[in-house]
Amino acid sequence: MTNKDKRKIVDTEISIHPEVKDRISDFQKQCLIDEIKSLPPIKEGEINISTDYIFDMGDNYEVSIFIRNGLAKSIVLDNMEFVVINEKKQILGKKTFNLREAGGIPAHTVRPWKICFEKEEIALGKNDVKKLKVLFNTKGTEFKKSMKVEFENLPSKISYNDKQKYTKFLEGLPIIEDGQFSMCDYDVNKTKEGGISVTVVIRNGVGRKINIEKVPLTIFDADKKMIASGTFYLDNVAINPYKARIYKFSFAKEELYNQDINLKKWEVKFDAVKNISTGDEKNDEEK
Repeated sequence: MTNKDKRKIVDTEISIHPEVKDRISDFQKQCLIDEIKSLPPIKEGEINISTDYIFDMGDNYEVSIFIRNGLAKSIVLDNMEFVVINEKKQILGKKTFNLREAGGIPAHTVRPWKICFEKEEIALGKNDVKKLKVLFNTKGTEFKKSMKVEFENLPSKISYNDKQKYTKFLEGLPIIEDGQFSMCDYDVNKTKEGGISVTVVIRNGVGRKINIEKVPLTIFDADKKMIASGTFYLDNVAINPYKARIYKFSFAKEELYNQDINLKKWEVKFDAVKNISTGDEKNDEEK
């Protein structure tokens, strides 16, 4: 007797990449929607990549793909390998693509995307390019689910330009995988009082709220000289699941090791962040 998969079928909506959204006509969008409707259904918790066509563009071969997210949260995909086969299922070429370029894919949506093979990457021979198939190689690729995080504490009166700068910085950070937590420096500058201020972006890729109590950090200037080092003790600092927050840490002038500072470049090192806990621990103990 076998256990039946009781997961529900996911109804997915189309999600066009923000950078190309304005360049797609209503007719093109409707064509994509019709193509998506013809795809086999996916279930809750599944991530699926389907290929549509391969087309000879002259300089290269263009492949249309659909990335479907059956998870209840946004994702960003990492490197994925695709294989080109002919009618006899012979492999004519393979290539790994960084699908992070496709951007964050919201929960229960489909992201149309295109990948390209160079002509020399496919041994076409006498095969008809219209009869080739492109498959997502699940065996040859390490499938990593990477979480798209968004800011949760940007000031309501922040200017549009500053908001764009923060958002662009966040999107340009290394991928954070599901279950990971990270801190990275956004800016280091001198204060009016002669001290040093460090702006830090903290990301929570964990599925639970994270509390932070201590943050040890050390700052080096462009000449590799240590500027300041210390541990900051935080009260009631919590980051919600799959969110990012901005915090500023400041060293007073008298806490600096050297007043001759070159801040054209800087480096901030975070020792292991101390006393990180999930926000649900207290509630769990009470239950």
